[in-house]
Amino acid sequence: MERLEVFDENGIPTGTVETRETIHKKGLLHRTVHIWLYRQNEILLQKRSKSKDSHPGLWDISAAGHIDVGETPLHAAIREIKEELGLTVKKNALRYVETKRLDLVSQGGKFIDKEITALFLCRFEGAIDDLFQNDAEVEALRFVPAETLREELDDRSLKQEYVPHSREYYDRVIALVKESFSPKDVQ
Repeated sequence: MERLEVFDENGIPTGTVETRETIHKKGLLHRTVHIWLYRQNEILLQKRSKSKDSHPGLWDISAAGHIDVGETPLHAAIREIKEELGLTVKKNALRYVETKRLDLVSQGGKFIDKEITALFLCRFEGAIDDLFQNDAEVEALRFVPAETLREELDDRSLKQEYVPHSREYYDRVIALVKESFSPKDVQ
């Protein structure tokens, strides 16, 4: 049973540890990591497993998850990439971008996700076939050009296929990927 540390509205640990279920039922603030893998101007998306309790079958972040009690965001990012994609990355392969507060309520208010999220980018030049797909977590993987992602989020029928993060959040990630890749990076 996954147990997570609870934080107050100022991001200070409360000293309380709760189950993942309780955290999301009560909407308690907790820490997570989001890692966006990219190559050139493409972003890796994962389609969440249909067995997930939140946003099953929707396209989402390359890899993401909770930060365990006592774990650093960097170590959580490395662990989540390994668990979800089977990819072993070194610390210097991850670029920390920022820590943001992200809130998302779903399932008619039954799933309340209040996160302090550490956002990372990771350049990946391999193919999807190089990645392991943890069927309990991930149904499918695909690379999508940054502009195509933007267009799909603008299309009402396609937008419904994505986890409903804020548009500001998606736009921020798209901009970061575009800034991180430049033609000079191509060998």
